[in-house]
Amino acid sequence: MRTIKFRNERREKILGLLLSRRRMSVIELSKQLRVTGATIRADLEALTQQNKLIRTHGGAVVPQEKAPPEMPMDVRLRNQVNEKQAIGRLAASLIQDGMVVALDASTTSLAVAGFLRNRKGLTVITNSLAVAIQLIDAPGVNVLMPGGTLRHESSSIVGPEAVTFLSGLEAEICLMGAHSVHISRGLGEVNQSETEIKRALATISRKVVALADSTKWNKVSLSYFWPLEKVDSIITEGRISRETKESLQAQGVGLLLAQ
Repeated sequence: MRTIKFRNERREKILGLLLSRRRMSVIELSKQLRVTGATIRADLEALTQQNKLIRTHGGAVVPQEKAPPEMPMDVRLRNQVNEKQAIGRLAASLIQDGMVVALDASTTSLAVAGFLRNRKGLTVITNSLAVAIQLIDAPGVNVLMPGGTLRHESSSIVGPEAVTFLSGLEAEICLMGAHSVHISRGLGEVNQSETEIKRALATISRKVVALADSTKWNKVSLSYFWPLEKVDSIITEGRISRETKESLQAQGVGLLLAQ
């Protein structure tokens, strides 16, 4: 890992590491970030003052946060309908005939699927029953789905069997929604089973594109499945602050605005 010289960037990285590992020592953070223990201790004290972490003997932990309950899919389908359609249309424009595409079980990915029905030679890898049904009468689209456990809340297939199946595939691009987009924590989800599937889909893909309407930014999630520094671009319809744009640019994340 490169040495992170800028204080704010280093502190964001510290938060990201703690959120993924829950607890780390000063020695571990010092080695990870290639700075002195004194620098890490100063960073931890500053982050503690901001109520972003809790200091422990020799290290720090992140405070337990309560994520809001997951909304049923039929409710989510009625939310941000126009925004999701705009994002889905733009996301579909990135897909060419003959590609292999990974789609998760989000309602925004379902919007994308609606714009792929007339494609030719397309292969869609998904754990979403709703996406599969959307494409069931699309003769030019081949759909690959894993076996596993049916999760009623999201009309999706989850579980270790599904993760194993997906891990043996490869996609050119992954288009996926998220419960939240956090600058330091990455893409978040409220269900651990969905987290594991989303991580598997992203891992097998050469390119990852996040789909996030304006309600998804800086929310709290139960877990985080993909760091922003590994996201190629984010498609959103919302107004993004200058600070957020600068942070995304610093992490190499492209920003596409849907109309």
